[in-house]
Amino acid sequence: MCRMLAYVGESVRLDDLLIKPDSSLIHQVVDAQMLSMLNLAGYGLAAWDDAMADAHLPLLFRSTDVAIFDPNLRSIAAKLRVRALIAHLRGIPYDGHVAVNRQSLHPFSSPGSPLVMAHNGDLARFGEMRYDLAAHIRPDILPHIAAMTDSAWLYALILSCIDGDLTGPFDPAQLLAATERALSIIRDVRARRGIHASSSVNLLLGDGRSLIAVRFTFDFGRFERPPFQGGVNFLSLWYTMGAAYQFADGEWKMTGGSAGASTLVASEPATRDVATWVEVPEYAALIVDGAADGSAASPRRRIAALDI
Repeated sequence: MCRMLAYVGESVRLDDLLIKPDSSLIHQVVDAQMLSMLNLAGYGLAAWDDAMADAHLPLLFRSTDVAIFDPNLRSIAAKLRVRALIAHLRGIPYDGHVAVNRQSLHPFSSPGSPLVMAHNGDLARFGEMRYDLAAHIRPDILPHIAAMTDSAWLYALILSCIDGDLTGPFDPAQLLAATERALSIIRDVRARRGIHASSSVNLLLGDGRSLIAVRFTFDFGRFERPPFQGGVNFLSLWYTMGAAYQFADGEWKMTGGSAGASTLVASEPATRDVATWVEVPEYAALIVDGAADGSAASPRRRIAALDI
């Protein structure tokens, strides 16, 4: 299974999010605390900051290198500040038939749109579903699907379920509704194909201002064979909130109280001390509604049960 992380809030150095904490996303390449597998199939990130050109669009960086061994990532992370981030480590089965290529790396994006998506999970028997899903994908989106993977097609399906212009900005309720619609379509296709195997769909969906973090699985516990889930059944998703994410009192943590402007979400806590982290409930979404101007001021946060 993959590992992923998202942040919206006060501007922070990228290596404070990805590298320095004692259980950071980079450490999770080889030492994930809640997953018994390595994540060696590349990585990617989408980052936003007001100092960037075209600040509403993400800076996108993807590499098939193993993240923990990539000096380019460390060099960039030490110099770059971000106010929003979605980052992803790709984990795949140890199988020579699985492609390791840049096109399959997350987060997925669409030209001219600020909206990106990262996926942690695996849609069982996806090859049987792919062309059923094609009927639900907008004709202008279908030719631009980056890869033949379940995650790439899921991103295209969510884009197709969004009412209106894809150039944003997006209302979080609009993004949640599109995600629920896409998962409902997949549920119906699975039923028609007789697919009942447990399939996890944890998602991070954001536009640099707002964020949707979804924790969901189809047919929990119904395994046709030992699942490709890194030794866990229901994939985890955690968040922490505060004024600033920083090194304080000898550890990395959110400071300033949960009413602060910053939110960090991850497939597992980025620190070994999990006291300041809260788990997203099963079959639910954490919704972070940022300021309309893209600033970190006074975001609204809530947990919503998924309607699928």
